[in-house]
Amino acid sequence: MSNYAEWIDDMLGAAKEVQTPAAIHMIECCGKKCAARKNMEEQFRQMKAAASNCKTRADYVSFLNGIMPMTITETDDGIVIPLNKDKCSCPMADGITINADMLCECTRGHEKAMWSIFFGKLVEVEITESILRGGKDCVIKIKI
Repeated sequence: MSNYAEWIDDMLGAAKEVQTPAAIHMIECCGKKCAARKNMEEQFRQMKAAASNCKTRADYVSFLNGIMPMTITETDDGIVIPLNKDKCSCPMADGITINADMLCECTRGHEKAMWSIFFGKLVEVEITESILRGGKDCVIKIKI
C-alpha cells in the first residue's frame, strides 16, 4: 500500500469512527469534486436537456430506462438505480484495505451532485446496497 493510500485509509477510518455529519460531508464533497474533474457535470446537463419533456417521476424513469443500461424503478419518494457493478469502480478501492466501505460516502456525494444537476434541485442519495459493504451490487436511491 502506498503512503497516500495509507493516509486516505486512516482518514476514512477517522470519519468512520466519529460518524458526524461534518465528517461524512467532507467525504461526500470529495465525490462531488471527483465528478467535476471527470467532466460528469456536463454530461448530466446534457442529459437534463434531453429530458426536458419529463414532468413526472414516471416520465423520468421511462426516459432513463431508455438511455441507461440498467433497469431503474420508481418508489414513493424517488427512484432506485442498480449500478450493475461486479466490483467497486472507484480507482482507490483496491488500494484501501481497512476502511474501503467509507468510499461509499464519496459515491453518495458524486451521485448527489450529478442527480441534483439532472433534476434541477438538490436531491438526497441513499446507498441501499454496496459491494464494499457486503452487497452483490451497488444500488442507489435518489430521493426526489
